[in-house]
Amino acid sequence: MKTFIAGFTILFTILTGNLAVKAQQIEISNDSLQVVTPIKKVERSPKKASIYAALFPGLGQIYNRKYWKLPIVYGGYAGLIYVLGWNNNQYKDFFQGYRIIAAHTSTADMKLDERKFLDNLIKNPSISLDNPTTFKYISTQLKSGKDYYRRNRDLTIIGIAALHVLSIIDASVDANLFDFDISDDLSMRIEPMPVFLGDQNLVMGFNLAIKF
Repeated sequence: MKTFIAGFTILFTILTGNLAVKAQQIEISNDSLQVVTPIKKVERSPKKASIYAALFPGLGQIYNRKYWKLPIVYGGYAGLIYVLGWNNNQYKDFFQGYRIIAAHTSTADMKLDERKFLDNLIKNPSISLDNPTTFKYISTQLKSGKDYYRRNRDLTIIGIAALHVLSIIDASVDANLFDFDISDDLSMRIEPMPVFLGDQNLVMGFNLAIKF
């Protein structure tokens, strides 16, 4: 009986050992089936981004995949171009009106179409150009308006150029920071560090390392 129990114990040990080995082999086999796919790092060239942005508005932002900036860029251009056109039209009207009124000393020697143009430009029935005082006042106002809208038109052109330069700078900066790590991996580690003093004495200090 004792011989049977001893033999059964040895057989059980061998079987359980084999099962453990098989189970371990299966686990290793499963782990070996895992395939790690390398992540392809996407980069952007600041030089290309700047050239694209300079060639056509918004093209640099498209190259950097910053599509949400396109409405800002095109909205800025559309607004400034509208203001440019409006100021330019006003300048032309005031310039033409001032040119007409500066060529005459009164409305008596004006042509009919010239008088009609001035009346449409002033758009105030209470103002009579036949009055010499009013005639001189309107001449001064037309000159001021001409200069005012010309200045606004020129400033708008400068604004469009500035927006274009900012668009190029933005595209270049985005390309430089395209592969910048913005993950939430923030860690701090404190570890002992030997420090040698001026007299060659060795003391222990601490090294603080912050990863962000």
